Amino acid sequence: MNQLMSLPDRLHRCVSLQNLTADHNLLSHVPRQLCWLHRLNQLSMAANRLTFLPLDLGRSRELQFVFVDNNVDLKGLPSYLYNKVIGCSGCGVSSPGVEMDLAEALTEALVKLPAEVKVVGSETDNIVPLEELTMRTLHRIYHHRPADLNLQPPITLPKSLLDLLRFPLGHCHRCSQVMFTIIYPKLFPLRDTALAGVHRRTTVSFVAYCCSSHCLRTFDLQG
Repeated sequence: MNQLMSLPDRLHRCVSLQNLTADHNLLSHVPRQLCWLHRLNQLSMAANRLTFLPLDLGRSRELQFVFVDNNVDLKGLPSYLYNKVIGCSGCGVSSPGVEMDLAEALTEALVKLPAEVKVVGSETDNIVPLEELTMRTLHRIYHHRPADLNLQPPITLPKSLLDLLRFPLGHCHRCSQVMFTIIYPKLFPLRDTALAGVHRRTTVSFVAYCCSSHCLRTFDLQG
């Protein structure tokens, strides 16, 4: 135990990193930049203070083992982790005998999301905010040219937005559309999946993060 309260965002530069262990610390979040480590095979962050995981965690096929046991405030796992080897015993533990409906469980799973999430959409929200559409358009223009994501004319953006263009909040779990400020979440309680018998000491759920109400309606965890 090293009493770590955060991990360096620049870990994504360790492109050959295959195994990362940071158990028994004081970490409250996992840098989303870690999702860009395409050789990372095992991530262990058990017994920390995690409240959410990066939306893209598990999107890489190389990442096969994720252990986040005993993070009691962690209520949701990105649905990309559904087919991985997961350790989540002791996560999202609620009081004995307390049952929540899906709406309450979804609210719990979305507590303390990244600050970049400005809007949480639903099936009835068919219009994506202008800010989000703008960021998606800029990303399509520049994502093949990362060197151009600096403060160069004709577009000048604050550093925070440039950083977000480099490392988006996540990708739609249905269609892989990039997302920046809005998510459409869909909850799949672990107790209702085939993994229920493996993880008995948890009320955690898988959460699919989608880019639109259409993807939200059509996403299937089994698909």
